[in-house]
Amino acid sequence: MTGTEAPEEFKDRLAPGKDWREIVAWVGDLPPMPHVAARAISMVEDPDTSASDLTKLLSSDTALAARVLKIANSAMFARQREITTLNQAIMLIGFKALKGIIVAATLRQLNRGSGKLETMVWQNSIGTAMGCHIVAKHLGKRYVDEIFLLGLLHSLGQIVLLSQVKAEYKEVMKDIETNEKNFVEAEQDILGFAHPLIGALGAKKWNFSAETCQVILHYRDPLEGDSPESELDEKTAIVQLGDMLAHAAEIGHPPGYPIESELSQQVARYLGFNDPNLEETLASLTEKLKEQYNAEAHVYG
Repeated sequence: MTGTEAPEEFKDRLAPGKDWREIVAWVGDLPPMPHVAARAISMVEDPDTSASDLTKLLSSDTALAARVLKIANSAMFARQREITTLNQAIMLIGFKALKGIIVAATLRQLNRGSGKLETMVWQNSIGTAMGCHIVAKHLGKRYVDEIFLLGLLHSLGQIVLLSQVKAEYKEVMKDIETNEKNFVEAEQDILGFAHPLIGALGAKKWNFSAETCQVILHYRDPLEGDSPESELDEKTAIVQLGDMLAHAAEIGHPPGYPIESELSQQVARYLGFNDPNLEETLASLTEKLKEQYNAEAHVYG
C-alpha cells in the first residue's frame, strides 16, 4: 500500500472527493479508553485472569465500580439475588457479560453531552444492545452476553461524529426528517461517509477484536445469500435486526426515520426465524424490548 492509498475498510464507503486521511485524523482525536476500563477489557480476554484480579483493578476506579454494580443488578444480567460486591458481580455474571457492562459505563462517560442528539444516539445504543440480546436469546445462541456489547458499539461512529462535526450532523437529521432516510443513507449523502466506517476505525483504535470491528463496519450492509455463512455473518445480522427493533420500538428514533418492517422480516428469515407469523413474532419482540428499555434504561444513564 502506498502512502496515498486508502486502507481496505474505506473501499466503496467514501464519496468522491473525500480524503480518507482527514477521517483517520478525526478518529485519532477520539479520547483513549480510560486506563482502568482498557486494562479490565484486556484482562477479561486473558484466560489466566481471576475474579479477584478484576475486582482489585475495578475497585481502583470508584465511579466505574459503582456503575458496573448498578448495571450488574439490572434484570438483564442479575441472577436471582441482589449483587452487593464487585467480586459477586464478576463471579455471577461472568467475564463476557462484564466486558459489555464496562464498555456501557465507559461509552456513557464519553457521550456525556446533554444535547438532544447525544441523548438520542445513547438511547439507540442501549436499545439496540437490548434488542440484540433479545434476538440472540430467542434464537438460543450461545453468545447472548457477547452480542450485547456488539449492539452497544454499533453507534460508536455517531458518538465520534457528534464530537467532530455536530453542525453538519444536524443537516443529516434534517435529511432524515424530510426524506425518510435511515442514518447511513443520510450520512452518506450529507457527509460523504457513514458512521459504521467511523465506528469500526474507533473500535480499532480502542483495541477491540477484528471481529468486533467487522460487525460494526458491516452491520448495515445488504445481506448476501439466504443464510449466514459464518458466526460473524450471523452476529452482524443480529446487530442489524437489533437496531431495527430499537427503531420499531421508537428508542433513539428521530422524526422521519423509516420503520423498515419488510427488511427486518428479511433479516429475521436470514437468521433462521421460521415462525409462521413472522410479523407477529417481531412485533412481540419489539414490545418486549420496549418493556425492558422502559424498566431499565435509567440504569445506563
